[in-house]
Amino acid sequence: MQMTEPFAATSAAVAPVILIAASLEVASYQRTIQGWVSRLVEQVEPQVTEILEQSPAERRAAVRRLVEEHSVMASTGMLKAAVQFTLGILWVAVMMAQVVVTVVCLAWLGVPGQPPDRDVALACLVAVAVGAFAVATFPMYRLIQSPWAPIVEWALKVELRSRLSAARGQERA
Repeated sequence: MQMTEPFAATSAAVAPVILIAASLEVASYQRTIQGWVSRLVEQVEPQVTEILEQSPAERRAAVRRLVEEHSVMASTGMLKAAVQFTLGILWVAVMMAQVVVTVVCLAWLGVPGQPPDRDVALACLVAVAVGAFAVATFPMYRLIQSPWAPIVEWALKVELRSRLSAARGQERA
């Protein structure tokens, strides 16, 4: 494989398409995250408003109860946040690779008589392949896991509640 004019032109055309598809997927995923956060805030907001109207002594006890009531939700939320952050970093890497491929290929095409370059061609191929793979598989992953996500989240909550109860029991003993 060599960096030739047809290869560079094709790579320069395909990488932006992958970038656009990745951008749409990221925007969709962000809307999902925002919906989840909005529901979380809606669940906790009335209790927080009540707490703010209480005296300082009552407020401490109420905050402690609120934290205990929502500790499982907060724990699963932290896990979701960690996964989302990791996926976000991966998407940034995939998207930036597409930008680099486009710029490198256009720069190579912009200089007439460039000699074929095997390493640049291989790097472009890998970046475009990873981008295409990510854009194709991530929506499929979300689709396949979507019916199971509530069940897994429920099981995780049950496990966290069990561990929290055990820890409270040891704390009191």
